[in-house]
Amino acid sequence: MMKNTILISLILMLFAPFHKAQTLKNCSDCATRLIKPEQISELNLEEIRILTNEIYARNGYEFENGRFQEYFESKPWYSNKKNNKSISLNAIEKQNTTLLQSRTKILKAEKDLIINQLKSFKALVLADKTNELKTQFNFTYNPQDGKENSKLLKEVFSKINLDDVNYYKNKGLHSVKVDNGFVQILYEVSLEDQSVNLYYNYMTHSKIIEGFDEFSDYHSETEFMYNWQFELKNKRLEFIRLVIAG
Repeated sequence: MMKNTILISLILMLFAPFHKAQTLKNCSDCATRLIKPEQISELNLEEIRILTNEIYARNGYEFENGRFQEYFESKPWYSNKKNNKSISLNAIEKQNTTLLQSRTKILKAEKDLIINQLKSFKALVLADKTNELKTQFNFTYNPQDGKENSKLLKEVFSKINLDDVNYYKNKGLHSVKVDNGFVQILYEVSLEDQSVNLYYNYMTHSKIIEGFDEFSDYHSETEFMYNWQFELKNKRLEFIRLVIAG
């Protein structure tokens, strides 16, 4: 009995991976097989956009976007019909494009939610609304982190532009490096999936300083970094921790 149980367990372990939906890598069979939601759950916006366009490309669609046109022209299966009006998707392709477009809307809404919550967080920080920061974002200024915490966070928000955060795949960024002739300081907001990081990085001496001599007051200033870390949880941006280095 014990041997049979072990044998069954081994068989289940061997075949379990084959029952799990694999991440969709291309749309070679999107005309004949429905895409499962779990197949695209780990994909980013750009990857889903490629898959959506591939469904049309496999029907001979000609793209106005030169980058996509060049990309699909490099595929051996692509044949340009040069008449988009003649292209008609079948029922399965229509369902697949609907699913992909729905997932696209969800991912875009998530990005917008993160940016909007960051803007709300910024407003509360600049207005010194400590109670609201705690209630809405689980954020507090810990005394052991020093008096500079509030000052530096406000300085970060004074430099970065939350309306100018751009994405590549699953990462977003707006970064500003300031060289004031004495030191270089990096101010940054970076996003990856549902994680958000704010940085104040007091980096190094100005590029105009050639040496630590009698002509400069710079004498190996202490380099340090503040990193405020957040996660989006249940559609709410939540402060996780402050990491200080240097």
